[in-house]
Amino acid sequence: MAGRKNLFEPVAEKFMLQIREGRLAPGEKMPSEHELCRHYSLSRSSIRKVLDYLEQRGLIRREPGVGSFVCEKDAGLNKPLTIGMTRLLSFSYASPIIPWVQRVAAAQNCHLLHADPHELNEEGELPFDAFLFVDVGGVSRARLAELSRRGFPIAVLNRDWPEVATFRVDFYEEAKRAVRLLQRLGLKKIGAIDGERFGRYGNQCRMTGYEDAISEGGGKPFKLVRDFDSLAAVDSIAEFIRETRPDALFLPLIGVLDWVLFACKQAGRVPGRDITLFCFDRLEGEIYADAGIIYADMPLEKMGMDMMEYLIAKVRDPGLPLPHAVYDVRFVIYNQLLK
Repeated sequence: MAGRKNLFEPVAEKFMLQIREGRLAPGEKMPSEHELCRHYSLSRSSIRKVLDYLEQRGLIRREPGVGSFVCEKDAGLNKPLTIGMTRLLSFSYASPIIPWVQRVAAAQNCHLLHADPHELNEEGELPFDAFLFVDVGGVSRARLAELSRRGFPIAVLNRDWPEVATFRVDFYEEAKRAVRLLQRLGLKKIGAIDGERFGRYGNQCRMTGYEDAISEGGGKPFKLVRDFDSLAAVDSIAEFIRETRPDALFLPLIGVLDWVLFACKQAGRVPGRDITLFCFDRLEGEIYADAGIIYADMPLEKMGMDMMEYLIAKVRDPGLPLPHAVYDVRFVIYNQLLK
């Protein structure tokens, strides 16, 4: 417990379990607020929080002047829900999930609320029944774990965090698979460009996968790691290409791709002809079509739909276990699927 403000939660969870297991039958009248206060030694405001908690989850109905009653088992299925979701910028790698999340929400009588994750830091009642989280900062992993333990449904995209529900691609293993693909294509000297500026978690997992795969294949990893200044980045990468003369470059995040394309031109190397680029994250637009870039295509649409369906089901059945779903990626040169 985090203090007296949370004392109502064990009582709410106890009633939730009794209702789910049928020990409180549909239609049965709940004890009065006065009786609950006396039995649990809680204030009237805390008991009202208990009843609010149960009512918001469609488990009880309250009749003013009469009392509170256990709902029929299917009474909460059509209750309108509000699902919060991280507000994403249009250029975010995760933005393709938005229309598919909206589709699921509309089909299941839910309102989708785009919000800043920092709202999850607020104590008291949150303005949504569950939250679909894409890590853009604003709230800590520890806070998400705390909310999950307290019964607030959270689904997290592309994080390996066992204490919350996760829907992810295994960045480490997919990075190793990408290196093995490049090696099967006959590319022996594979360098890497660090992309931490654009995302620490994904960059770290993928760079570790790159290094381990190269080492396991008997090679020696070599990478450009530095705090890139936007104006100097192209020059730095071009110098790295000239000095190391790689057959291929491994790019852990799409943010470095444009820099690398300009750097290749500056270094006199033609992507798709005398240097191969592998880029994580989906590429959009014909601007990259002639470069022969291999990229990792995550099934973001399905991941978003699965996350939304889980959150809705979890609100309506709090007893659902935490899922930890892992998805495969496809390796693509635009319309050419690589096996």
